[in-house]
Amino acid sequence: MAAGVRWIFCPLPTALCLLLFATSALAQDRYTPIAPLPLGDTLLTLPTSHIPAQGAWEIKFTHRFNESIDGNDRLHSLFGLDSNADVLFGFSYAPRRALQLSLARSNTNDTIEGAVKYIVLQQAQAVPGSLALRVGGDWRSEKDLGDRASWFAQAILSRQIGRKAEFFVLPTFVTKAGRAVAGTESLALFDDAFNVPIGFAYRIKPALSVVAEIIPPNNDLPDEVDAEFGWAIGIKRAIGGHYFEILLTNSNGSTVDQYTTSTYQGAPFNHGDIHLGFNIERRFGRRPRH
Repeated sequence: MAAGVRWIFCPLPTALCLLLFATSALAQDRYTPIAPLPLGDTLLTLPTSHIPAQGAWEIKFTHRFNESIDGNDRLHSLFGLDSNADVLFGFSYAPRRALQLSLARSNTNDTIEGAVKYIVLQQAQAVPGSLALRVGGDWRSEKDLGDRASWFAQAILSRQIGRKAEFFVLPTFVTKAGRAVAGTESLALFDDAFNVPIGFAYRIKPALSVVAEIIPPNNDLPDEVDAEFGWAIGIKRAIGGHYFEILLTNSNGSTVDQYTTSTYQGAPFNHGDIHLGFNIERRFGRRPRH
């Protein structure tokens, strides 16, 4: 009888343990980050809420031709290809799983930008979206400039829809942004500026995406300045640790102080300025997360 009782009731603790284990595993799965789209650290110019694997580092090169492909001299300049360019070289490193350090140098005003990006939340079944915080500064080292230093803070919110699309919203605050020329001096256009750029990516194939960015006109611009939306659209191709992007844009700004005010070097964005550009990024170290 005793043996029969043991045979009946002994499996119950085992079944209970299996049930608790399955419940715990299910709860963990609900908070496991979903697989991100292959976008890398940036869309085209705007940062994403993504970070590579811990220990990975990256080099980046961006190139924006100065001449517009829609300009009067488009044949002479070969639609901008035979013109000078705004370029940026960058470097980043992820010392921790949710932390990334970056340093970049733009030839526009010889600007050096340093930043720290931290992932607060990653989208999962039980988490509706991702959130990253990015803070840093820009130092304009070119000669004969005033208001050389800018500080900025960005919140990067994103929402991935299925395995194809992702939306980004980036509330951004920056000090001493934009440039204005007064006589022989080049000064900041704003003491403080705020804007909310947005971005979108749609994956056509496993490693090929269409990417778009929009920067609204800054509300603090003077009434006499007729600013338009800043925009960029391009194709992003991920191959191993490489990201290749070809794009069209009406803004050559590549650092936070250059694009937040919806002006570039003192001139407002114009829909008629269409510049061809490209980006190349290469990750090293551990197997990259997208």
